[in-house]
Amino acid sequence: MLILLDLDGTLINTVHPSWKPFKDGQDNCIIDNYLGQLPLFYGVNEFIQSRKNKHDDLLVVSDSHWKYVNPICSMLGLECVSLADKPNTNKLNEYLDQHPNIKSQIGSGDAVFIGDTKLDIELGRKLGIKTIWFLPYQITEEIKDDRDGIGDEMLARKMGPTYEARSFQDIEVILNSPLENLYSIEAVFAGSNSLKSIKLNYNKYRDGSYACIRCLARQEQGACDKYGCGDKYFMMSNPHRTQDFLHKLANGIASYINQTAIVDQNWDYFTYLTDKQSTVPENKMKEIFDLVNTNIKKVQLLKWADNVQGSLRNRNLYNERQSFLQDYLSVDSPQEDIFDQSGKLIEQLLSLEGKNIIVLDDQLTTAATAWYVIKKLKEKGAKNILFIAMFQMTLAVNSDVFCPMCGKPMLLKIRRSDGHRFYSCTPPQFRGDGCGYTIDISNQ
Repeated sequence: MLILLDLDGTLINTVHPSWKPFKDGQDNCIIDNYLGQLPLFYGVNEFIQSRKNKHDDLLVVSDSHWKYVNPICSMLGLECVSLADKPNTNKLNEYLDQHPNIKSQIGSGDAVFIGDTKLDIELGRKLGIKTIWFLPYQITEEIKDDRDGIGDEMLARKMGPTYEARSFQDIEVILNSPLENLYSIEAVFAGSNSLKSIKLNYNKYRDGSYACIRCLARQEQGACDKYGCGDKYFMMSNPHRTQDFLHKLANGIASYINQTAIVDQNWDYFTYLTDKQSTVPENKMKEIFDLVNTNIKKVQLLKWADNVQGSLRNRNLYNERQSFLQDYLSVDSPQEDIFDQSGKLIEQLLSLEGKNIIVLDDQLTTAATAWYVIKKLKEKGAKNILFIAMFQMTLAVNSDVFCPMCGKPMLLKIRRSDGHRFYSCTPPQFRGDGCGYTIDISNQ
């Protein structure tokens, strides 16, 4: 396996601005004098030795100056690429071209990029390899950096890493059992089982209750590792989707909500965002919801108005989405069959007061729907709320493929009808400036 490693914030705790002169290679900052005092993260040396014992290739890829990077990597016994200019691949590719044995591992997918910022994840996605977003330090205001994304956890998650880790022990577990540590829906489609989710939000209220948002797979835009599920999201809306496909989605959901850590929260109801009358295929979400095997009571609490016009997809701004939801999506308390002592049926509205509720949706983009639903359920008296989206829309990542006809950059796209992937020199009618040439690629 090839393990690509960021340096600052991943191997050494040098994210503080005070280290910038060293990283920039300023002549009056000689890192050799500080090698014995470097703030290595706990477990770095053990991790390096462990992976070398497994015959892995380790390569540091850093944006910092070679005067800084080379002595540190020499001390750690690691090869390195400095002044990498992440997420550009040019400098790294120069190194890989000179080391064909290492480069072949990129092509085979037997590689992983480990780093603490969205730039690391973006570079890994451009290479088409697995990524681990690693955050071994505490975030403070003084270390935040908008350009590199240092300290921005949400931005890193939106970039779509394959995994998350907080320690080198976590990384070892991931590398030793990669399929079992995927997000739960991704794991099912990879022939495995996992309890993991993308942890996007956690909001605690004054009364001690909470609401959190989780996603079970990534709907990648552009280049990504082979476990991204953009094609699966589009297949979900295909009228010809198979029962096997639906069962896999349902099994991924069930794996997550039926794990002990979730069950122990004592959920009262499991509900979902119902389908609009215009949804294709009809009852798209209901079929999946009905297939989820769980002991949590299933109820229908959310409903789109019969006169709903348009969709959230056509509204890019958060406020526009909130307005659309306010107009067309409501929370209804359904009727429950209750019998008196004589056996007579009494119909009664379910009360949501003090109830713990899990909500299932198909996709998360801006989280406008999630927070709207959470707000409305809380207004009805709900206590704890777990909002689960099957797919999280990740940030777009462009490929490094250029059109052989006109030389312009090509975008990796997914055909909505069947999930097939292809490169597109996108023409003006599809909001591009290319010539329209396409290249089909295998659907990974």
